[in-house]
Amino acid sequence: MLKLVSARPFNKLYPSTLSKRFNHVSSINSENTLTNESIVNRLKSLRYVNTDEEQNIRNLLNQPLNDKELQLDEELTKFLEEFKHLKEQQQQVLANNNNTNRSLTGPFTTSSTTASITTPFPYLKSVSKSNEPYSLQELYLRQLNHARVSASLGAQIKDTYQPHMDITCPPSVEETTIQKLMAANVHLGQSTSLYRSSTQSFIYGEYKGLHIIDLNQTLQYLKRACSIVEGVAENGGIILLLGTRPQWKVPLQTAARRMNGYFVSTRWIPGTLTNPTELSRIWDKQEIDQFDVPTGRTLTNDEMSCIVKPDLLIVLNPTENRNALYEAMKTRVPTIGIIDTDSEPSMVTYPIPGNDDSNRSVNLLLGILSRAGERGLNKRLKKNMMKGKNSDDATI
Repeated sequence: MLKLVSARPFNKLYPSTLSKRFNHVSSINSENTLTNESIVNRLKSLRYVNTDEEQNIRNLLNQPLNDKELQLDEELTKFLEEFKHLKEQQQQVLANNNNTNRSLTGPFTTSSTTASITTPFPYLKSVSKSNEPYSLQELYLRQLNHARVSASLGAQIKDTYQPHMDITCPPSVEETTIQKLMAANVHLGQSTSLYRSSTQSFIYGEYKGLHIIDLNQTLQYLKRACSIVEGVAENGGIILLLGTRPQWKVPLQTAARRMNGYFVSTRWIPGTLTNPTELSRIWDKQEIDQFDVPTGRTLTNDEMSCIVKPDLLIVLNPTENRNALYEAMKTRVPTIGIIDTDSEPSMVTYPIPGNDDSNRSVNLLLGILSRAGERGLNKRLKKNMMKGKNSDDATI
């Protein structure tokens, strides 16, 4: 039988007491004095287990497990199996990171993320120790990696209003909703002090000194105007766009090119419609075929002196272009205009209630009208193409 060493716990001894106990001889019990070597030998002797205790442990292990122990054993086995797979994956990731770290110029990289980021930068100055902060270059690269990986996480914002798309890719009248009109500030009218009684039917209410335009009526009148533009373009009519503000030059040019029409972005010349014999002489005229392609034929004097008049006039700011509207009335040219709460609806043939001061509002309404003209133009070209094919088949 082995004898165990009994001693006071070390955590209850002060350093001074320990030094006296191990380095000096006690005067009270000199026979039981222990040296450092004897303490080590005694502690090593504790590795040996008593035979009786060993037999008791073996008997305990050979006993069958109860229900709770079986359940615990199954749960531990399952957990260790999962942990084993995770540990293998972690070891594989660490091995890959070590391979990546060896390919870098720096002697040490702080993390696998830094290694993957800094791989395509051979002249990067990386930190040499793990306890040092990142360099400015590494911080910049980590920020770029964060923007690439994590910036797309979170909520996805959909159905946002993009004003520049109203010029380049405007929606059709079928895709137009009240939400889009409100986002473009079409509902904002003029001040109540500039109110015109003839626009009472277009006003929804008043808010902070401004009249609010009824967008339900705006959408209704807009659909009617789009059908007019589509019909004129389908029948080969001339559509003239008029907007005399400098910020509307690019939208007017884009819309006119889309529907194959014409535009005026500067001052309206008086007599353009009422005195066409004088002004038409200045314009260059040419003959076009059914596909709007110039034929190149030389026109006669009578053809050169003929009157050229638009079939439809679209005015973006009617209040500032009353002369053009008066001339259109005299020459019986139908007009479409954006009517604000300070404008006169009777001056245009097909009014569209809306805000004529906001660039977003004007660009959206102009883009919708141009899409309608483009659709009418495509219908006409398609019909002419079908007629050309039928005529060719008949001649054959």
